[in-house]
Amino acid sequence: MTGPVPAALVATLLTAVSGYTGYAVPGDPPVVMMVPHAALEAMACDHPCAVMGYAEPDGTITLDDSLRIGTDPADTSILVHELTHFLQRAAAGGAAAADCAAWIEREREAYDVQYRWLRDTAPTMREFSIRLARLGPHPLIPPCRPGQPMP
Repeated sequence: MTGPVPAALVATLLTAVSGYTGYAVPGDPPVVMMVPHAALEAMACDHPCAVMGYAEPDGTITLDDSLRIGTDPADTSILVHELTHFLQRAAAGGAAAADCAAWIEREREAYDVQYRWLRDTAPTMREFSIRLARLGPHPLIPPCRPGQPMP
């Protein structure tokens, strides 16, 4: 799938993320675009990497066009993760994480919301385990020392 993700799905997932986090949903939802993997790498990493989604500073969310958003729960959970970043930034008045420690805390919260959404939408624990396994190994969030620049 390429192009924009349906607004109704984005609104439904924003409501879910807000319920998990307590963040208010702003009046203007993000634009969510599906792009080829190479374009996503250029945006998020500037080199080959395993990125599947990216919340841009302007609020746009860009996802790998190989994801089956809205039909595959594991893939859709990546959008849930990025929507968490959108709401985090909106709650901070548009500000990026102030330092590495704040960035890591935002990542931890986004993974927590992603995994909780997967668990809550799975009909059984077995199905939840299968969905979680489809995402691959748990991401390693690098340690951070005070004063260290953000990754």
